[in-house]
Amino acid sequence: MTTLERLRDLLAKEFSIEPARLVPDARLEDLDIDSLRMIEIAFSVEDAFGVKIDEEPAQLMARIRTLGDFAGFVEGLAAPSPQPAR
Repeated sequence: MTTLERLRDLLAKEFSIEPARLVPDARLEDLDIDSLRMIEIAFSVEDAFGVKIDEEPAQLMARIRTLGDFAGFVEGLAAPSPQPAR
């Protein structure tokens, strides 16, 4: 299951967003996700994906415009850090 699919499932189940609306190019504001709701979503994403989101909700909202952007952001957090060269 891709990050986008997992994110879609999370938003549909925990935040009652209609699955048909959860397409990659859906804008967060069109999904009724504001900075306050982003706080709740960020906590759920941290738990579901085992990542830590250090940015403030307003920073996230300025940086992440669509559901696809959000999935890419989460993938970046979940990616293993490169190991230093020896």
